[in-house]
Amino acid sequence: MILTVLHSATKKPVLWIFAFLGFFIFSMIAEVWAGSPMGHGRRHNSRAFQGHHGQGFLGEGICPQIRKTVQAPDNILTQSNPLEKNRENIYAGESLFQIEVQPTACKICHGVTGNGLGIMAQGLNPPPRNFTCRSTMESISDGQLFWVIRNGSPGTGMPAFKSLKDREIWKIVHYIRKLSTKKR
Repeated sequence: MILTVLHSATKKPVLWIFAFLGFFIFSMIAEVWAGSPMGHGRRHNSRAFQGHHGQGFLGEGICPQIRKTVQAPDNILTQSNPLEKNRENIYAGESLFQIEVQPTACKICHGVTGNGLGIMAQGLNPPPRNFTCRSTMESISDGQLFWVIRNGSPGTGMPAFKSLKDREIWKIVHYIRKLSTKKR
């Protein structure tokens, strides 16, 4: 009789262990099958959506975006981007925008799509610039974009990125310009 009670008592922990292991294995298989999680339940395979920071929000953002920033000096305001607009420069600009710029990548405020809806955008007033809004971006010169990236924008959350080289800023400007072009 005592052996029967001991035998049935040892079966229950074993069943719980197998149930736990089964659930654990099932959840691991489900996670692998679903792929890695990307921002707010959406799963993307685009390069722009990779990274370890939160992804912000998808959507169109505010467009048109009416706001005044400090105007660049005339000699910079009228400058066109001196770098050739090619895949290498745009790709380098994308890498800087999405990941490499320090202390925080541009996507943290401007969003991975450039829509101004990054994870830090909610706390900023005025909101970050929406680079996908063609009507807003047409009125901003390359020189003005360069100036704002280099010197920041007082009265907004845009910091100055004085540590970036001129070539890096111009590459970012190329990438930003690509965000407002019509998608095929």
